[in-house]
Amino acid sequence: MAFEDVFPEALREAVERITKIPTYGERGANRLIYNLLKLPLEERREVARKLLSAVELLKPCKECYLITDGELCRVCSDKKRSRRFICVVEESQDAYAIEKLERYSGVYHVLGGRIAPLEGISPQDLTIDSLLARIQENKVKEVIVATNPNVEGEATANYIIKLLNGRFPQIKTTRISYGLQFGSLIEVSDELSLEKSIENRK
Repeated sequence: MAFEDVFPEALREAVERITKIPTYGERGANRLIYNLLKLPLEERREVARKLLSAVELLKPCKECYLITDGELCRVCSDKKRSRRFICVVEESQDAYAIEKLERYSGVYHVLGGRIAPLEGISPQDLTIDSLLARIQENKVKEVIVATNPNVEGEATANYIIKLLNGRFPQIKTTRISYGLQFGSLIEVSDELSLEKSIENRK
């Protein structure tokens, strides 16, 4: 009997769809499905309902691109947040990790990725033009570049910092320090290391 005859069609199709999500290969997709199937049927249905709800409701904030369920995210709609400080991150989950510290009172700008030539991702694929427009429109005092401390994150940070220094020399541009281990991800870093990296930005 061929493998295709043993492997359930519904399982194969689910795995194929999940592998279309960035960073999910076949192994990760299989693990997700098999672990989901360990839950009772009603819990599986609830997971599916919540996922569908998230797919339908969540979208990028029209100002900073942070994932939200409204036109503006809760950071941008908060009048108490200072527009004079913009923290630039790769993805929404990086901003949420910083928010957990409850120490930052500025706003964010989500790039939607990082510069990665080998993957065909260039500066034009990110929201850098929108960042420049926000800086132009607001009296920004400091831009904190908080991309991940890895090769792609450093390349992205260097590109943005050089661009900002050329166009807005009056603005302070800083980079989070190496309190985070090189090669790590902001979203999974411990809070103390993340807090120190932001406090000691240079």
